[in-house]
Amino acid sequence: MSPAVLRGLQAWTIPVIVIVLWEITTRAGVLDQRFFVPMSDVIGTTVEQLADGRLGNDIAITIQRLVISFAVAAVLGVAIGIASGVWKTFELLIRPVTDTLYPLPKIAVLPLFIIIVGRGEVAYILTAFATAFFQIIISTRASVRNIDSEVVEAGRNFGATGWRYVTRLLFPAIAGSLFNGLRLGMATCLITLIATEFVGAETGIGAMIRRAGQQFAVDQMYAGLALAGVLGLLINLVFRVLEPVLMPWRRGVTKVRRPAATAA
Repeated sequence: MSPAVLRGLQAWTIPVIVIVLWEITTRAGVLDQRFFVPMSDVIGTTVEQLADGRLGNDIAITIQRLVISFAVAAVLGVAIGIASGVWKTFELLIRPVTDTLYPLPKIAVLPLFIIIVGRGEVAYILTAFATAFFQIIISTRASVRNIDSEVVEAGRNFGATGWRYVTRLLFPAIAGSLFNGLRLGMATCLITLIATEFVGAETGIGAMIRRAGQQFAVDQMYAGLALAGVLGLLINLVFRVLEPVLMPWRRGVTKVRRPAATAA
């Protein structure tokens, strides 16, 4: 068995065990099926709703909102994060704002956005955008600040100045941590988006979960929660697939093996 297959089986061991135990205990009556629906029923409900078309529309709307809010947050967040990491004066200007607004629960700002732009797509996208935006700024700034000063000095001595400094030295140096920051930014963006849809939207996965709760349709609630989890899993998988494509120089990075200890 190949190492990749073995790692995949190990990664899915606990989730599979949890699903099997959930199914067995609910079917056996150990867990009350009014509150803990068997996983087979959740899967059946999901398939039925996808066939009806309503659930597919909710998924598509959530993905559309997620892509728009994250794309804008990534572009602006990376640009501002790099600027605040490179130029100390800019950091002094922007840091009080980011440090103040970053811990603020963005879902609490949704009513303000609704008052300003009205209830609709713009308010939901702005709320999700705000979460990823500040996350990406802070992680990008930290990545730039953590570049070894000797690397920067060596690059400048070899002519890495201006735009060449950004493209030939800065981006390759922060690529790994920047990619992780973007992944976390998209994950937090999804969390806020689902919460926003739950609170104020009429469409989307979050709204679907709210409707199911209002109708006491527990199987549909679990279906919505499962879909949100699967969407988060897909985000991680996409970033893992894109990492070697966008950063090919990291493919050859291997762990250094320690020499085996010899007997005295």
